[in-house]
Amino acid sequence: MKLLALGVDHRSAPAGVREALAFDGPKCDRALERLPREFPGSEVVILSTCNRVEVYLAGPADCVPDADGLGSFLADFHGVRPDVCAGHLVSYHDEGVVGHLFRVSASLESLVLGEGQILGQVREAYRTAVERKTVGPVYHTVFQSALRVGKAVREKTGMDQGKLSVASVAVDVAREVFDTFADKTVLVIGAGKMGELTLQHLKALSPGRILVTNRDPTRAEAAARRWGGVAVPFDRLGQALVEADLVVSTTAASEPIVTHDQYVRVQRARRNRLALILDIAIPRDFDARIGDLDQVALYHVDDLRAQAEQNLQRRQRGIEPALVIIERETADCYSLLRHQQAAGAILRQIGSNADAIRGRELESLFASRPNLSDEDREAIARMAARLQNQFLHHPRAAVRSAVAGARDEQPHHFLSAVRHLFGLGDPPPGPLKKTT
Repeated sequence: MKLLALGVDHRSAPAGVREALAFDGPKCDRALERLPREFPGSEVVILSTCNRVEVYLAGPADCVPDADGLGSFLADFHGVRPDVCAGHLVSYHDEGVVGHLFRVSASLESLVLGEGQILGQVREAYRTAVERKTVGPVYHTVFQSALRVGKAVREKTGMDQGKLSVASVAVDVAREVFDTFADKTVLVIGAGKMGELTLQHLKALSPGRILVTNRDPTRAEAAARRWGGVAVPFDRLGQALVEADLVVSTTAASEPIVTHDQYVRVQRARRNRLALILDIAIPRDFDARIGDLDQVALYHVDDLRAQAEQNLQRRQRGIEPALVIIERETADCYSLLRHQQAAGAILRQIGSNADAIRGRELESLFASRPNLSDEDREAIARMAARLQNQFLHHPRAAVRSAVAGARDEQPHHFLSAVRHLFGLGDPPPGPLKKTT
């Protein structure tokens, strides 16, 4: 048995190469049809995201190609010159495939450490392969384990806790200040790139109202339309501040657009209700003294960056515990694959031996009873097959159960006993290799 994973990611290849090799939309379906034809007997899963394109193959050693063979397939399938991929493709083999996929699922290989999207992408890649019937016992085991390990790493290490971008940290701060947003009005000042990103994060809070203002009314209206908000003329900023419970300011103004005295009047008009101001503009949009006012919480970009850095450090502290989990789970999973392969060989031998014995006995019986009708012979043959299956049902179930709960080397003695009990002789050659 041989496992191979080959592909590119954000570290090994620039965006242009990743895009050239991507299996977007119908391409993935076509590849899942063609790969099993190109490499008969192989299981196939394709993982294709904006930062990662990987093909996973598993099967008998004579069915799975080497990395160069699969690389040639990728170049031919996508219609790109082989030199486009040269130096960018990275391969993993046997146990290395398992460990790599576990690290990917746990987001240790992601562009953003601890991001949660990759686990869903691995799940979708596996689901697609299952639907196309390109997955067998090896990758059923490996991908189901990867999904479980990815979830366990996130739960046990806290690597997914705390956002890493200023805009997302700003939204986290808002969640800490307000219990609910259904009755809140959010004002975003500025409709540039940062404003759009902030609106994207704010939308997830489902606020009661979203107001957007910008010196260019066309941009304000476009942003408001995209995110379900209302555009406010910039000359009505004062009134919008009165209405807003949460303000996110992202302009590129050269000096503060809201002075201390102006916001004193705003807060008076608000009847001193709690206001949260997230000023992520550089230079600052709000006079720093506004944060000293009663019932006003003002955060500047440096505050949010410091929080983002703390979150990153917290995630990085989770790397070592995550690797410990992954190393243990990789060894267990690969051991399980070896036991499954050995058990499968035993079950096939048991079935083949039983079929041979049943065939010989039926042949002997029919030879000694030449007067039996064809109908009688068929009935006797069906009864013999049913008896064989009933006798073997519990031994087969016991072998599968012992392997399913296998850890490290423990099923070896059990499988040896089964082999001895059924008189199967030595195991067939070609076990799954133990690699480092």
